[in-house]
Amino acid sequence: MSQHAGLENVNSLSTGGEQLGQESDGLRTQMNQLIDDMSNDADSLQGQALSDFRAARNSLTERFDELMTWCNQNGIKLNEGQTQFNITDSDSSDDFSQAGSDLGGLSRPVNA
Repeated sequence: MSQHAGLENVNSLSTGGEQLGQESDGLRTQMNQLIDDMSNDADSLQGQALSDFRAARNSLTERFDELMTWCNQNGIKLNEGQTQFNITDSDSSDDFSQAGSDLGGLSRPVNA
């Protein structure tokens, strides 16, 4: 595939989407480990401190889920963008080739 639009890697959007997915999976694993550790830490708390701790942990979990949703949605969008770029690049290449073929008959001198 030719490299139109000045991209060094014509699959950069797709690669970015895949990397975003891999990174979000790693973050999810680390976050789950953190939540597990926090659950153990809660064993040493009592009263209002325990209630506040649980509320903070729940809020952290909710915000993290929102972040993961965003990562997943944008990873998908990057892959969709790459697909559209590939289609556009291919269509443009075909159009230029056809235009060159159409001009082939006009390349002779007019006054010959």
